[in-house]
Amino acid sequence: MKNKFLSFVLAFCLILPALFTLIGCGGGNGEKPHTHSWYPSLSYDSTYHWYDCNGCDEIKQKATHDFEGDACTSCGYTRAHTHTWPSSYLKDDTHHWKVCSGGCGQSSAKAEHDYENNVCKDCGYYSPDAGLEMISSVRDLEVITYDTGSGMFTLVCLPDWKYMVIDSGNDSFDTNMFVEDQILYTYGASTIDYFVLTNTSDLRTGQASYIVQNYEVKNFYIPREINNSAPTCYKSALANMPASCNKQEVGETNCDITYRFKDGDGNIHSYTIDFMLPTETSNCSTAEDAAIAISIEYAGKTVLLSSDATNNNIDGYVNKYNKTKNVDILITSYLSSQTEAITGAEQRGKDYFESISLESSEYIILTSTSADVDMTNLKTYLSTDGFSNIIELADSESKIVKITSAGELSCLSNQN
Repeated sequence: MKNKFLSFVLAFCLILPALFTLIGCGGGNGEKPHTHSWYPSLSYDSTYHWYDCNGCDEIKQKATHDFEGDACTSCGYTRAHTHTWPSSYLKDDTHHWKVCSGGCGQSSAKAEHDYENNVCKDCGYYSPDAGLEMISSVRDLEVITYDTGSGMFTLVCLPDWKYMVIDSGNDSFDTNMFVEDQILYTYGASTIDYFVLTNTSDLRTGQASYIVQNYEVKNFYIPREINNSAPTCYKSALANMPASCNKQEVGETNCDITYRFKDGDGNIHSYTIDFMLPTETSNCSTAEDAAIAISIEYAGKTVLLSSDATNNNIDGYVNKYNKTKNVDILITSYLSSQTEAITGAEQRGKDYFESISLESSEYIILTSTSADVDMTNLKTYLSTDGFSNIIELADSESKIVKITSAGELSCLSNQN
């Protein structure tokens, strides 16, 4: 009896799963068992994809989407896309644009470069010829140097019709700037684009206040004041400078100018203005020691203007170029008060003329105050070194140096 009961229980356990299967697939009412028929294509929602059974609610192989870009590679579901634009641009010679970094590969609309100083303000693309000012006619570069009697006044007529004034003479010798006004008027320089004082002494700054009050000065380049020793005429110029004028103290490179422009035929021209300081400005004890030297280069020719060619400030030129830039014209109003510095006993540590690589076949323009020794001695020294074109300015005399766009050089007396 016991064995029969155990056999019954075992048989019931074997039959029970089959009964559940028949009930779940419709076989409990005498229907045939269900065989799944899976759709060949995947069903999906925004997160998953899977296979549906055609005959029941069962699914299989449910999985998250495997996106490539915005499309699932398995089921084809495409998600909504928001472009992600990177911070950097792609660019060519004329345009810049961005490509979505979100994987869709779409590009933004192309935009033309927006240049400022030859650099696109948006993408940083540099073009040396972009945005150049068009000048209908290019003039010769002219440097007009006038000896005021104690100190120089120099007008530079730049080839793009801008004007640069270097120093303003001594007010005690030319109280009303009659000659300087005449020179500026003759050349049409009612606007002075660059006004430079090479040092703060009254020999250089005497009429600076007059200039800033009577002419439109766009940029005013000032020297470093040494030991609070600047005279009243210099301080008056600063006090009377209009707010519209851009004032900058000259540093090693902050005021250097390179300007490129095109003529009416599309030819590109350029000039460079460099400001050179003494080697150790902080150690200078006088304004003359801290004098700024100025180099103007155009059409392969270089003019060096040095109001006070002392040992300190000429080192600024030597250190910057180390004889790599040839000087074709030297214009200076003061060399040294020491005889040995000119005749060669000491050579000031660095011989002035050898240090600047001056071509002996070109010009040296000196004012009558160029040395406290006699000019004959100075000229003899220069002549024995091969310099033949030595021009001495007398009081109230001016000279003009011209450089054409072809690099032709000439020097003549001012006829105006």
